[in-house]
Amino acid sequence: MTANASVDRRSLNRSDNDRSANDLSGRPRPAPDRPASDRSWILPVAVLALGTFAMGTDSFVLAGILPQISLGLHTSAGTAGQVITAFALTYGFAAPFLSAATGRMPRKPLMAVGLGLFVLANLGSAFAPSISVLLAARVAAGLGAALYTPNASAAAAALAGPARRGRALAVILGGLTVGTVFGVPVGTAIGQHVSWRASLVYVAVVGAVALLGLLAVLAAPPLPPVVPMSERLRVFTNRRVIRYVVFMTLASGSSIMVYTYIADVLATTAHVTGAALAVMLLLWGIGGTAGAFGSGWLADRWGADRTLTLAISVLAASLGLLTVADDAVMAGLVMLANGAAAWAVSTPNNHRLITLAPDLPGVVISFNSAGIYLGQALGAGIGGLLLDGGIGARGLCCACVGVAVAAGALQLSETASRGHVSVKM
Repeated sequence: MTANASVDRRSLNRSDNDRSANDLSGRPRPAPDRPASDRSWILPVAVLALGTFAMGTDSFVLAGILPQISLGLHTSAGTAGQVITAFALTYGFAAPFLSAATGRMPRKPLMAVGLGLFVLANLGSAFAPSISVLLAARVAAGLGAALYTPNASAAAAALAGPARRGRALAVILGGLTVGTVFGVPVGTAIGQHVSWRASLVYVAVVGAVALLGLLAVLAAPPLPPVVPMSERLRVFTNRRVIRYVVFMTLASGSSIMVYTYIADVLATTAHVTGAALAVMLLLWGIGGTAGAFGSGWLADRWGADRTLTLAISVLAASLGLLTVADDAVMAGLVMLANGAAAWAVSTPNNHRLITLAPDLPGVVISFNSAGIYLGQALGAGIGGLLLDGGIGARGLCCACVGVAVAAGALQLSETASRGHVSVKM
């Protein structure tokens, strides 16, 4: 990404028929600014991904230790579950506004502050004496994550350059997915065999290591050109940006609605429980890791829209197959595909948002992050209401298929309106 890219004051009001080869200013996308052999971006981007690993662990580990939290703080399981909602909603709503408000600040100290707040909030969570204090600490952790993750993605894209943007973004997202594969099982085991408080100390330690790595390894990432606050706020009204965020919210919601209640789903459909359930979750995480990294490779070669069309199609199909996966082998294959598709959406969506507004990468990426976490909060909440209402495990999967199909329809209408992606893969 070149430092002299610019977005004029009329750019965010341009027609939705602008082609993806142009950014919001109507100018061609920047040319690659690094030689093909340059690998200097890999280490700093890997360090940034360690921070998202901590946040991915934090996002999902609480689901595994909710019974311990409920018992330890003498509260109901439903009330304890709100600690997950508090984190997700705070992140979802805060990320775009924090990104706009901090646009002129240097990236490295800003990310350090975000990671530092995240670490302190997890330590506060670990020693919370009551559910109200724990909820407040989770809000603080959400603010730290909202400050760090979008800026880490933007910094990675800038460090790698346009030709490697998809791969760099995939590494950052890969930190989240690897957190679900390796971080969550470790954190859950600590919570079950030591205490839930120890699990959150573990997350804080990983975040602290990421903070030290950031301070030691990362040079100051390039700061985007100064853009007036009015231009930053105008992003909020751009129709294509909003459509991309709505798409992300629907895709994330359809996936997490099933994942949150996957124990009930698989117990009903495939009679999978206990250790077999842990294997299913591991397969989902392995698929997610492959999807996160593979989607970056595909986005660099196929383009973001083709990659998204494939990912959302597989996501909808895999959610539907969960209703008929009546043995462990078939269920395992479906979980592998579902994890891959669920995690293959974010990177290409980030890719096209940056292409849309190259001067405001942190702002537009924060919108994508907001869509992910709002989708998680809404998916988990609505899924619980549907199950309590008697829809059943298969009915829940069908509802998720409907949400994924809605996301796919939005994706196809977007690409068709610009006429640069064929519907046929």
